Amino acid sequence: MYLGKRFAIAIESYLATRAGYEAYKAGGNAADAAAAASAVLTYTLPHLGGVGGDFLALVHDGGRTEAVLGLGWAPRRVPEAPPRRGLPSAVVPGYLAGLHEFHRRHGVLSWERVVDIAVSFMEEATLHPSLASAVVKYRDVLEADPGGGVYLSLPAAPGAPYRIEPLLRLWRAVKEGPHVFYEDIAKDLLHGYFEVEDFARYRPEVKPPLYITYGDWTIYEAPPPSLGFAVLLTVKLAERAEGAFSYARLRNTIAALRRAHWARDAYLHDGEVPLGDILAGRLELGEAEAPEPTPGTTYLAAGDGELVVSAIQSLYYPFGSGFTDPKWGVTFNNRASDFTKGLNKAAPWRRPAHTLSAVVMERGGEIYALGASAGHYRPAIYAQLIQNIVWYGMDPRAAVWAPRFIWTGGWEAQAEEGWEKGPGVTVVKYPSRLGVAALVAKRHGGVAAVADIRGDGLALGL
Repeated sequence: MYLGKRFAIAIESYLATRAGYEAYKAGGNAADAAAAASAVLTYTLPHLGGVGGDFLALVHDGGRTEAVLGLGWAPRRVPEAPPRRGLPSAVVPGYLAGLHEFHRRHGVLSWERVVDIAVSFMEEATLHPSLASAVVKYRDVLEADPGGGVYLSLPAAPGAPYRIEPLLRLWRAVKEGPHVFYEDIAKDLLHGYFEVEDFARYRPEVKPPLYITYGDWTIYEAPPPSLGFAVLLTVKLAERAEGAFSYARLRNTIAALRRAHWARDAYLHDGEVPLGDILAGRLELGEAEAPEPTPGTTYLAAGDGELVVSAIQSLYYPFGSGFTDPKWGVTFNNRASDFTKGLNKAAPWRRPAHTLSAVVMERGGEIYALGASAGHYRPAIYAQLIQNIVWYGMDPRAAVWAPRFIWTGGWEAQAEEGWEKGPGVTVVKYPSRLGVAALVAKRHGGVAAVADIRGDGLALGL
């Protein structure tokens, strides 16, 4: 945890945190810090948040909050039923366009300066435990990947220095701006599936956030095609229970999760969603049986005297589609695999229903940014983080480090040690890998940052 006066940042990568810290010290603001850190994450945790994935941010700026959605869209040749892995499971990467748009709107340093800072940290990178273990765990995926050798050639020991030359080359090239990626580099990334137009036409979106009033807090989330409304719906529907780690709280939250996931599955798509009716309780909701297990994703939070940034990036599954371009080191996402049927069916230049979301919370002069790696478990983990603060009055570190659970299906849950046992609860060792969270809070005239004990992270500030 870091408690400071002017600036704070927290990420699950110690090197990305350092890059963000240096960007701020170089005359930047929280947006510059977040952008530099995000770029470094594509190098230190490329299996989770690489260039071939997506980017989403909620930014609180002077009393106004907006959502920047760099969520990629399907190419013209997207199959009707995309596979789980392989290049046809990918959409056009929205990451670089989304990150650049976020920085253009809120940063004060030049894009080139931010990228230079990030690259200087990439060149000094040491292997994170998360990446080292992922290479071992997903070796079969990498051995089948035409560019997987870039990861298989990494040193085995965490802490060892390494270089990924294709990624360094890419980041140096895009210092001019994302057009280099979407107009020039894209020509090398087609591989018989994408077309030049798929990249050239792509643009990120900037939208107002969703929000609910929750006690004396306002909770903001990302709009569709993000599942942000399912987070807000879970928070709204869950009945408060006595005991922060009681079986009653777990059971009540699962009851809310079942209805929120049903609403997500029924309504979420790249188009108009009846959000007002859903959140106001005017629509009858069914109950989902289970969320889809999804590892992956990496989250970051930053704040200063003016801005609070809540941002997240992802390939979806670790190493995404399992297809890496050997020349540029771009590992493509597997987001197209989340197209389904009906409203969420696959079609050219449509975005699939998305798991990425981020939270900003506001009460008077207090502003929090929080989030976690979670995939389809995101509503469960985010609801607990919010409840920890609003219901149980936990301070930032306690809220993030508290034992948590995920809903696994039916009335069953996997819970870390510290939760009350009950029917359907499987207890796992604390700390586990049930999501890696981060939090930044602007309050009491200063800023606080917390990196999760569950990750390889660091909180820093001034």
